[in-house]
Amino acid sequence: MQYKSFSDEDLNRFRQYQRQSYETLVQIGKTLEAGMTERQVARALRHAYRDQGVRHYFHVPVALFGDRTAYPGQFGPFEALATDRVLEDGMAVILDASPIYDGYMVDTSMALPFGDNTELDELLGQLEPFRDFILQQVLAETEFSQIEHKVDDMIRDMGAENCHRKHIGAVMGHRAMKMAPRPWSGLRYKMMAVPQVGWFLWKSFLANKGWQKDSPNWNHTRVCNHKPPPGLWAVEPHFGRNGVGVKFEELMVITESDAYWLDNDLPHTQVWAGAKSTLAFA
Repeated sequence: MQYKSFSDEDLNRFRQYQRQSYETLVQIGKTLEAGMTERQVARALRHAYRDQGVRHYFHVPVALFGDRTAYPGQFGPFEALATDRVLEDGMAVILDASPIYDGYMVDTSMALPFGDNTELDELLGQLEPFRDFILQQVLAETEFSQIEHKVDDMIRDMGAENCHRKHIGAVMGHRAMKMAPRPWSGLRYKMMAVPQVGWFLWKSFLANKGWQKDSPNWNHTRVCNHKPPPGLWAVEPHFGRNGVGVKFEELMVITESDAYWLDNDLPHTQVWAGAKSTLAFA
């Protein structure tokens, strides 16, 4: 399992597949209709990825409607899986998928309105500074855990709630990786890639036990009390307010001497640049 020291060719492939995954989210987002359920939308995402040759995922495609985008209350780590929640006019929507293309794992997520939602519009605008802030903190070699704590302070200052601490592993980010073709590389369980997920869980276990320092998670806990480790990281700040949640998720490259977002031309960056029509699905 390769998770750092990627070649330029590898990074170009990650960039290509990240764009392809985002294009799929946009494509399915444009088909949303009132009365659809989260399960139906998640199924449509799976079919769209299958048509591209995707057979397994780091996590299965997710669709969240309404207050579920904000992970309300004691929202459990597996409650993000699609339900029979019905889409209604004015709801916030989050689409999230982590397909594996030819061994390259990407993780993409986007928040969008179905109809008019002024709270979501405001939160999307407030989400924009987080992208530059996180990158600048990485460039300053701030410890991973401290970056998350600073992000948490920013969220609280907005009167919002930190949702990514309710993610599996409380992650604001996690490693992305590439797996070379092997006889077992296609193993999957309920569409999840067994080798990649197994590697991730094993690495997390070792780090949580203190037996190694190289955790695949990026969160606020002691296992992340270290400078940004080189590699490819899927970064996903997520917060909510008044029953509306917003997030993005995209790949950041960290090297021994530099850090940068893998791609600056994605749906959320286009919106922030003024292309309002990109996410106008309803």
